[in-house]
Amino acid sequence: MENAFERRYYVVSAVGIILVVLAGFSIDVPLLSRLSTVSVLVRIHGVIMLTWIALFLIQALLVARQRTDLHKRLGIFGAILALMVVVADTATVITACRLGGTHLPPGASAPLFLAFGVFNLSTFTVLVGGALLLRERRSDWHKRSMLLAAILLLDPALARFIGVYTSWTVDSSTVRNLIALTCVAIDAVRNRRLHPAFVIGGLLLFVNDYAAIWVAGMPAWLHFAAWLTS
Repeated sequence: MENAFERRYYVVSAVGIILVVLAGFSIDVPLLSRLSTVSVLVRIHGVIMLTWIALFLIQALLVARQRTDLHKRLGIFGAILALMVVVADTATVITACRLGGTHLPPGASAPLFLAFGVFNLSTFTVLVGGALLLRERRSDWHKRSMLLAAILLLDPALARFIGVYTSWTVDSSTVRNLIALTCVAIDAVRNRRLHPAFVIGGLLLFVNDYAAIWVAGMPAWLHFAAWLTS
C-alpha cells in the first residue's frame, strides 16, 4: 500500500520534470509567434511530448488523491500515447539526421545522434512496456519504471538549458543520470532499501549512453546510418 510520502514524492517528481522541460524549451518561446516556420512534424512531436509529461503529472495526482480507478482508465490512453512518443520521436530523429547542420546538437554527428535516439527510445520502450505489464501485480515496479522513463526523455530540454543558460561543459545525459540517481537515492533512504526496479532501470539508463557511443563507431552502424538518412 502506498504511503503519503510516496504519493507526494511522485507528484513532486512530476512537477520537477515539467519545470526542467519548460526551462529547457523556454528558448523556443519566440517560435510560438511564427509557427508557420516550424515543420508539421516538429509541431506534432512537440504536442505529443508535452501531452506525455502532462499525463505523467495527472497520473501522479490521481494516485495522490487515491483515485486509482481513474488512474487505471487513463493508463489505456497513456499506453497509446507512449507508442505515439516512440513513433514521433523516431521520425524526428531521422529527419534531423537527414537535414544535418543546425538540426543536430553541436558537435554531434548524424550517426551518433541517431544511435542516441535509437537507444533512448529502445530503453524508453522497455521501461514503459515493463511498467504496463506490471501495473496490476506490482505497482511498486510500475511507478518507478514510469518515473525513469519520464526522466530519460529530459535530454533535449537539458541540452538546451545547459547550452544557453550555463557555461557547463557537462553532457545532458550526465545531468539526466544525476537527476535519476537523486530520485533513486531519496527513495532508497526513505524506504531503507534500494528497490530492484530502480536498480534494473537505473542500469539501463546508465548503460544506454555508453552502448550508443560504442555502436555509433561501428562500421556497420555507419553504413546503416548513411542508408537511413540518405
